[in-house]
Amino acid sequence: MLLAVLAIVRPAATAAQPVEALDAKAIYLKTVAAVNALSVPPYVEFTSQNDSDVQNSAVQDQLRIVMRVADGFAFVEPLRDRQGQPTPLARAQVVTDGRFPSSIYRLGDFPLADFGLRFGPHARPGIFEDTGTPEPEPSGAPRSIASVKVVDVPYALVDLGDDSVNGHTVYHLGMTPLRDPGHHVLRQMWVDKTTFLPVRYVAERFVDAGTFKFRYLVTVNTALVAGHLINTDADGHFDVHRAVFFRYAGEGHWTIEGVSFPSHEPDWMFDPAIASGESIQAKP
Repeated sequence: MLLAVLAIVRPAATAAQPVEALDAKAIYLKTVAAVNALSVPPYVEFTSQNDSDVQNSAVQDQLRIVMRVADGFAFVEPLRDRQGQPTPLARAQVVTDGRFPSSIYRLGDFPLADFGLRFGPHARPGIFEDTGTPEPEPSGAPRSIASVKVVDVPYALVDLGDDSVNGHTVYHLGMTPLRDPGHHVLRQMWVDKTTFLPVRYVAERFVDAGTFKFRYLVTVNTALVAGHLINTDADGHFDVHRAVFFRYAGEGHWTIEGVSFPSHEPDWMFDPAIASGESIQAKP
């Protein structure tokens, strides 16, 4: 009799809830939201290793950098020269114009993996944005049309199917800019199915800044470090024009290591003696 009562009151098994099917646009919008949910650190400190091949010559410079995110001002300490040799007596310097002593243009922007998905105004264009044309409204930002808010999606999106990248189960998107490819530079993106953060992307960058022009196609891997999405390594082809007759091309490989996010700038970061180009001893 007791068994009969238990059989009667036992709740029926709950049916498994179907997994939400997402199209390419929904995946993109969730990715934009996930990137914008991450905080922006005041400072980022990292070591950049350049292992590129430029005109059949190896380039292996290594730099330790502390950058103020708001304006890109940075303290740069060369650790190895272009030939990969240690530089213990090299001058440290303060960079305020984005021109780092490296073949990586706008290197200070490279660690933080926003790649045009973050809302809000920026003090300067991002690393993948063409400085030669006006900056557009942030990708994915809500816009008001009369009393209706719409979301701007600047790409034609294609779902290329599920994939696996570095242990992550991901969506794979194909992306073609609908306008202004100098700012909307993503061409493919692999998005973690759980966090909706990108774990890999392909970007095509081309900049025309007067006498300085370049183009490259680069594949970048990312990681989440202390709540911030960073680029960890990149491979790509680049073609650079400086002045009228100087041109070089090559294959690049770059890594970012030792990433941390100081809450305050080090006391020595913007020392006037450093900014004036005087030699200094290695700092702790």
